[in-house]
Amino acid sequence: MEQEQITALLEKFAAGITLTEQEQQAFTQYMATLPEEQYRALMDRYEQVVLLAPSTPEPDLQLLAQVREKIAVLETEPRPVIGWWRYAAAAAVLMGVFSTGWYFLNSRHKATDTVEQADQLSRHDIAPGGNKAVLTLANGSTVVLDDAANGTIGQQGAVKVIKLNNGQLAYTGAGTAADVKVLYNTIATPRGGQYQVVLPDGSKVWLNAASSLRFPVSFREDSREVELSGEAYFEIAGITAASKNGGTHKRPFRVKTGDMAVEVLGTHFNIAGYSDEKAIRTTLTEGSVKLVKGNASTLIRPGDQGILDNNAAAFKVVPANVEEVLAWKNGYFLFDKADIQAVMRQVARWYDVEVAFEGTPTAREFVGTISRQEPLSKVLRLLELSHVHFKVEGRKIIVVS
Repeated sequence: MEQEQITALLEKFAAGITLTEQEQQAFTQYMATLPEEQYRALMDRYEQVVLLAPSTPEPDLQLLAQVREKIAVLETEPRPVIGWWRYAAAAAVLMGVFSTGWYFLNSRHKATDTVEQADQLSRHDIAPGGNKAVLTLANGSTVVLDDAANGTIGQQGAVKVIKLNNGQLAYTGAGTAADVKVLYNTIATPRGGQYQVVLPDGSKVWLNAASSLRFPVSFREDSREVELSGEAYFEIAGITAASKNGGTHKRPFRVKTGDMAVEVLGTHFNIAGYSDEKAIRTTLTEGSVKLVKGNASTLIRPGDQGILDNNAAAFKVVPANVEEVLAWKNGYFLFDKADIQAVMRQVARWYDVEVAFEGTPTAREFVGTISRQEPLSKVLRLLELSHVHFKVEGRKIIVVS
C-alpha cells in the first residue's frame, strides 16, 4: 500500500467510519505486518474513538473482532512490559494527524465496564496543582502568595519583596550585605503547588511541589548560599565565562540540601532531594557544578547527573535524561521506565493526594508524557492502560494490583 492510502484508511478508521469490504481487507492485511506495539496502539485508538465518543458512527464490529482475535493470541505469550504512553506514541506516529489517546479501555474488558470506571473517577476528580506558596519573612510573619495581590508585599531592611505576575516573587533594593545583620526568608510550596522566585542577586529559582528554599534577602559580597528541601531548578546570575568552565568566582553560589552541597561553577541545574526518594539527584544543563559531601566531591558537566544515594559516602555520575528531569518545570510529567511507586510519588505531590497500595505493586514500567494541567482522573485512566487499577476515596488513591 502507498503511504497516502495507509494514511487515508487510518484517518477513516480512527474517525469511526465503517470501512468497505475492500478497504477492510487492505487495512487488516496492513495491520498484520505491524509490530505488536503499533498493532495494540491502533486497537486502543479504535476503542477510544468509536466506543467512547457518542458522536461517532456505529463501530465496525467485524473489524473489531478481527483485531481482538489477534490481540488475544498475542496475550497468550509472555512479553516484556510496554508502557501505555508507548502505545499512544506509536499510534500518533502511525496516524500523524492524531495526538495520543486520552481514554482508557482495556481490550479485555467490556466498554460498559470501562465507562463505569471513568464515571467513578470523574465523580471524585481532583484538579492539578498551581502557583501556590507561603513566604516566611525574617520576623516570622507569613504571606500566602497565592492570595496576595501583585506589588510590594514586604520590606526586609533596605530590600523590597515584590509579587510579580504569573507566580513569581522578586527582591529589589540593596544588592549585598556587608556589616549589617543578614535577614533570611523562606519560600515554601505545599503539595499541589509550585512557585518561581528571583533572588536578590538576580538568580532565578523554580520550586517544585512540596519544596522550600531558605535564602538571605541580601547576599554578602564574598559568598551566596541558600538551603533547599525538595526540588528546584536554578539559573544562577553573575557567573563569568571562566566560572562556567570550572574557574573561580568572587561570589560563588552554594546550595545546601540534605547532607550535601552543590558548589555552583555554572548556571543552569536541577536538584531533586525529596526525603521520600532514595537519592539526591543533581542534573546540569549548562556550565559545571561540584558536588560535595564531607571529604567526597565530584565535578559534573552538562548532560550529567550526580547521584548521592541515601547513606552513601560517594557520588555516582551518569548521563541524564534532561527532558525527563526538567519535565515538571516545563509543565508535564515524563517517565522513562519508571516503576509505579515513582510515578505515584509524583502524582501525590502534584495533586496533593494520599497514595496507598493494595497487594504487591506491579513490576510494570511506565514510559511517556502527560500535561500537568490535566485533572487527576485523566492521569489515572492513562495509567490503567497498563492494567493498573485505582480506587478513589476522597483524596486517597488506592493502587490495586
